[in-house]
Amino acid sequence: MRGGKPDEMDREPIREKLEPRLPARAQAVVVGAGVIGCAVAREITRYTPDVVVLDKENDVACGASKANNAEVHSGIGEEAGTLKQRLNVRGNHMYEGFVQGLGVEFKRQGLLIVVTPRSVPPEVAESMNPQQLDELLRVKIPEGIVAYGEAAGIRGLRILSREEVLKKEPNVTPEAVSGVFDPNYGLVCPYKLTIALAEHAVMNGARFLLNTEVTGFRVEGGEVRGVITSRGEIATPLVINAAGVFADEVAEMAGAGGFRIHPRKGATLLFDRQVTSEYVRSSVALFRMPGMKRERSKGGGAMPTVEGNLQLGPTAVEVDDKYDTSISAEEIEEIFERFHYLLPDFPKDAVISAFSGVRAPTYEEDFVIEASNRVKGFVNVAGIQSPGLASAPAIVEMVMGFLHELGIPREPRPDFRPVRPAIPRFAELDDQERDALIRKDPRWGNIICRCEYVTEAEVLAAIHSLIPATDMDGVKRRTRTGMGRCQGGFCGHRVAAILARELGRPVTEITKSGEGSPVYLAETKDFLRAERSGHGQG
Repeated sequence: MRGGKPDEMDREPIREKLEPRLPARAQAVVVGAGVIGCAVAREITRYTPDVVVLDKENDVACGASKANNAEVHSGIGEEAGTLKQRLNVRGNHMYEGFVQGLGVEFKRQGLLIVVTPRSVPPEVAESMNPQQLDELLRVKIPEGIVAYGEAAGIRGLRILSREEVLKKEPNVTPEAVSGVFDPNYGLVCPYKLTIALAEHAVMNGARFLLNTEVTGFRVEGGEVRGVITSRGEIATPLVINAAGVFADEVAEMAGAGGFRIHPRKGATLLFDRQVTSEYVRSSVALFRMPGMKRERSKGGGAMPTVEGNLQLGPTAVEVDDKYDTSISAEEIEEIFERFHYLLPDFPKDAVISAFSGVRAPTYEEDFVIEASNRVKGFVNVAGIQSPGLASAPAIVEMVMGFLHELGIPREPRPDFRPVRPAIPRFAELDDQERDALIRKDPRWGNIICRCEYVTEAEVLAAIHSLIPATDMDGVKRRTRTGMGRCQGGFCGHRVAAILARELGRPVTEITKSGEGSPVYLAETKDFLRAERSGHGQG
């Protein structure tokens, strides 16, 4: 796609983007195309275009970066003195600059921390008289939260009375006694951010090789010399290990390990935004005194998405399988039970989807960001669980400090392109803007997804983008097809047909999310052939 306009697309370049040649060498190789890997790659291109990103999946953002609750935490929920908290607080402060020029929405909706009698362990409450308990809930706990946050460098925290809590969020439990409002919390779409960072990196010279698995490293004399992949070897003196739940395995391949990842799954429920767009205005969480949190989790909460859906979750469950993103009926019921107290009247019948992601904690429960002292040129960026999304700008800043020491130029490139043009979202345009686009290209007027009001032009732009969408989920992440009430019941076959047509494949080869997830077993409907030929009805 040239210039980001569907009417300027041609079919030939997409073949080169789908199967790029493996370069013989690169100044730096990033392993992992999640939000951290793509952010590091984008930052490297400010100084040199010679960076390659490898991922075994067929798209970017296929791990935790596509399945988290999208919050840009402030650091209020992190353990004091940890690297995680320090980078979280700094990263949160840096976020406006981090997303500038990417064409990605970021907004600070804030976090309301609600204090209720359930914030206190029963044994503590029973040891107090009513006046003491009331003072603890109304005064001491809120003051303690504010003092803790301010000690970490978090500013603007405000104590709220019960009346102020219920005025700000009318749907929270009437048992609220007090609260603290943190205005620093933000929201960003994690997979759209990852895609934008990847495309911005490509615009500035980075090369992405997807469907390319790292199988080993060439290390000579204690220094990195090359990355061995399923497609061959790339000579390089620098490797950035941002492989998420597999970061420990990747590090061990190079002899640069020393930490272990134990996967932890988190499930989240997503609600129809037509029903819940104003149900909570900020993120909302129930305060629990230390020792009451579950399994090293901040406890989850209720939060809107950037687009306006309500989310509840996530849970925190230790799992053995790093690929386990399943969701059971028991996990869904656990979320219902956990949040019924905080939000007594939340609309259970408005759930439209449930998803889970696998976090990548180490046993130390902190980030591992280091230039290996055993293998020169190997940088680990591991243990990146929540608040990794919020910490991303500061993580990148820290990693670049190592990379400059290891040979990445310190002077920025004069030809770095600071703005990544974004495709318009038809649903967000006014009638005049829509009319102008349709006059230029009628495909802007062909609605493919009626729930989210996504047009054929937007689907085409996703397929022909700098990082092409090659399956149903890839189009979904870029355009929101299939994210509405019907979850693809109306638009799914149409998206598949367009993918087949544009990629030059039979519709039976179109997948939901890469190899092993076919959408169709056989082509039996005339309308599928008509859609693939470009003659489907609007």
